[in-house]
Amino acid sequence: MITLSDGRQITIDLNHVTIRQFRSLFDTGSTDESSDRIIAKCAGLEYDDLLNLPYPDYRRVFAEFLERARNPLADPNLQSGSTSP
Repeated sequence: MITLSDGRQITIDLNHVTIRQFRSLFDTGSTDESSDRIIAKCAGLEYDDLLNLPYPDYRRVFAEFLERARNPLADPNLQSGSTSP
């Protein structure tokens, strides 16, 4: 979860997109608009809301999206470190 400069908390949820939509991000013909629409959907934002974010907030959302994309099965609620007793 990330906190935007206006205090809103955003959670990236990859369950909001299909594998087809996700793969389209890496298509050489993909546009910024189509990529941003997918990121907005995962962030629970409207497309225009994503585009109206201040640039640092957009980068926070984008960075969190990339982190979730790299580790889609990681549970964001678990703390890093050993869970052994």
